[in-house]
This record gives sequence, C-alpha cells and structure tokens, in this order.
Amino acid sequence: MNLTLLLNAARKELEIAKVHAAHDAKTAQNAKQTAKAAKAKLKQARKLVKFSKKVARKAEDQAETAVEVLERAQARVEKLEKRARKEARKHPTAAKTKVKKQVPAQIQARPAAPKPAPVKVVKLVTQPPVKSAASTSPNLGKT
Repeated sequence: MNLTLLLNAARKELEIAKVHAAHDAKTAQNAKQTAKAAKAKLKQARKLVKFSKKVARKAEDQAETAVEVLERAQARVEKLEKRARKEARKHPTAAKTKVKKQVPAQIQARPAAPKPAPVKVVKLVTQPPVKSAASTSPNLGKT
C-alpha cells in the first residue's frame, strides 16, 4: 500500500512537471518569436534611419543650391538697380519709371479661381391628377 501511495504521488508529480514543461516551452517559443520580431524591427529601423539620413543629405544639398541661386539673383537685382539709378542720374529729363519690387514667379503666375459653369434651371410642369367619379364617391367600395 505504501508503494501505491508513492506511485500516485509520483504520477501527480509527473503531471505537474508535464504542465510546467509545456508552459515553459510555450514561453520559450514566444520569447524566440519576440526576439526574432525585435531583430526584424531593428533591421527595419536601421534601414529607415539610413534612408532618412540619405533624404536629409539630399535636402541639405538642395537647400544649399537654392541659397546659392538666391544669392546670385539678389546680386543681379542689386547690380541692375544700381545701373538703373546711374541711368536716372545721367538722364534726369527722361520720364521716370518707377522700379517695381519683384514678386516671386509663383505669386505672379497664380491661376485665377475657376469660374463655375452656368447652371441651367429646368422646371418640370406637372398636371394635377384627374379625379374620376369612382374615386370621389365616398360609399363606393364599402359593402
């Protein structure tokens, strides 16, 4: 009998161990999946960082180019204004033309708002329904 009690206790212990082993195996599998996903996310994040840096460098280069173009345009405007003042001093009797401040091309060439197409109103003429003698009689249809 003592042996039977020991055998039952050992079986219970075996069942508990199986449950714990299955739980630990699932936990390990989930940990592996999480690690794999984290590694993939990290790889993706690294790629995104690399791409972002590349885009930022490209944007900085374009900004530098735009600043250079702006400086050249500003220098040209100043040169032309100086030339216009010099010409105005040379010919004081000539009709004075007012130098307009330059407006960026985007603002000058702004398209006008599209005009809505004229809407044609169509009126439908309907005739009132004709009442028949059968429908006007209140006692018709009652038995």
